[in-house]
Amino acid sequence: MIVVKDAGRGATVYGADGTEVFVATPDSRVVERVGAGDAFAAGYLAALLEGRDALAGLRLGRLMAAATLGTREDVPTVPDRGDLERLFPPDV
Repeated sequence: MIVVKDAGRGATVYGADGTEVFVATPDSRVVERVGAGDAFAAGYLAALLEGRDALAGLRLGRLMAAATLGTREDVPTVPDRGDLERLFPPDV
């Protein structure tokens, strides 16, 4: 699979079987862009490691990127697991 991010537009996963999954970029307050791509990748991979699908990976990736965009800190304040599950239910 290949994941392609297009900053303000969204991100697409191209599967080996020819499938495409797209998730639009949400509105986010941008304070600092540094690290947002790494945070997106970490969220995407974390979802896959939890056994979730590409759509779930894109959704979690964008949540992590949005948290990073909203701070100047080296490590953003990420929602706790309970808040994440409300934003991102396990069955998605």
